[in-house]
Amino acid sequence: MTSSVRTVSIAFALCATLGARSFAQPLPDAATILDRYVEVTGGRGAYESHKSEIMTGVIEFPAQGLKGKLTRYSAPGEEYSTVDMQGIGAIESGVFGGVAWEKSLLLGPRIKKGEEKDQAIRESAFNGPIHWRQLYPKAATAGTQTIDGEECYDVILTPASGKPEHQFFSRKTGFLVRSTTVAASQMGDIDVEVNVSDYRSFGGVLMPTRSKQRAGSQELIIAIDAVRVNEEIPETRFEPPSEVTALVPAPDGSAH
Repeated sequence: MTSSVRTVSIAFALCATLGARSFAQPLPDAATILDRYVEVTGGRGAYESHKSEIMTGVIEFPAQGLKGKLTRYSAPGEEYSTVDMQGIGAIESGVFGGVAWEKSLLLGPRIKKGEEKDQAIRESAFNGPIHWRQLYPKAATAGTQTIDGEECYDVILTPASGKPEHQFFSRKTGFLVRSTTVAASQMGDIDVEVNVSDYRSFGGVLMPTRSKQRAGSQELIIAIDAVRVNEEIPETRFEPPSEVTALVPAPDGSAH
């Protein structure tokens, strides 16, 4: 065996040994990873300083050639979003008083129920990253996965109601890179993958401003251009339209 071949053999042996050593290292627990995300994106104090947010951006469905304006208003316990889509009109949704709802010109108003309702309320949670323990009673680190050349921790988050979610956090930066789940919808369960990037600071909190999402066979891109923090939002902004309110069951179980 020549010296050069022997050197390569030794290098391979060292790589294998180091790889095995790395593999044998215990993974950080989910709480460490999730709490680190809060710290690297600004810290609990920065999140708690936010009392309201108004987010604006653009949503695009490249395959269909559709583009629209997205606006989202959020505050503790309340959320309202509207998408003004070319050729489709406004699509509104929100959470108010424990009711999750949606309204569009094509499908009309409706109240979300069951897992879809719980999912909407969970996703609308204000300052969600600092409340993960309340939103997900169970969290566990499942392993690692390389995403776009970046090694990530795979954290499985299990809500009290609904399917588990996988969130992938960069081992290097601590940022969330991808999330996957099986989402409940009026059309049934749908596989969803969301890839996020381009973190920017708004009111001291780093937020991803670009997301590429796949829901079933549909792909969409969201680009956030601004998040206005702690602007006053009238309470009426969160109230559902009258067509939605009419569908909300009264205490006796009948509609209003």
